[in-house]
Amino acid sequence: MAAPSDTLKYFHEEPALLETVTPDGNPDARRRDDRPEPPRTLSDLRDSPFDTNDVYRGYLAGTNHADDAVGLTTLRAPDAYVAPLLDAVGRSWWGRVTTQGAAESLAPDTARRVLRTPSHATLLVSADAPVAAERMTAVAGRAPRRAAGALQSLLEDAHVVFFPEPAHDGHDWGFFSPVPVRDRLVAAFRNAPAEKTRRFVLPYQKARSESKFYFDTWQLTDSPLPSYIEEV
Repeated sequence: MAAPSDTLKYFHEEPALLETVTPDGNPDARRRDDRPEPPRTLSDLRDSPFDTNDVYRGYLAGTNHADDAVGLTTLRAPDAYVAPLLDAVGRSWWGRVTTQGAAESLAPDTARRVLRTPSHATLLVSADAPVAAERMTAVAGRAPRRAAGALQSLLEDAHVVFFPEPAHDGHDWGFFSPVPVRDRLVAAFRNAPAEKTRRFVLPYQKARSESKFYFDTWQLTDSPLPSYIEEV
């Protein structure tokens, strides 16, 4: 019996409002009279003449069903996501922040290896020109919302900022960009078929529950996929 295909899932939120976390020590902060009302719809975000700090967010997850391993980096065909990422969002300069807190430039081949195995990186950056080390280290090792201001500053220079996310058996990749990514990345998926891998694209807002996030563990054969999930 043939082994089941791996699955890659690309969750997107375009645009995504990047807001700082309300300080835990100030329980009245969310009730401030001068706190601005959030935009009501995504179209409000796009059309608002005010600075909403909106960014473009993606999350790549995966499951190696043959080995029952969960995590993007467990996929048997790493180029199911590495090659399309490099094609869609790669730039002439790459940098990372190591687990020791050092910022360094990377050769393209090294960036490719980090995308496959990010265990020694806390941040990966793609840009058109070198990015200042202090801008990278100000974001590295922190949750994006807790580093919102520093991340917004970094995105002034960077094309994409990648965050390695621990998974059950490896890592996933979350990322932010100042420009839309979805259409380019989906096109790159279509242009680079991957053996033994099925790839799915869906809005982040549709994956808020664990069962919806891990739909590939039960829904691929038990019932038709919801219309908001696109296989590419």
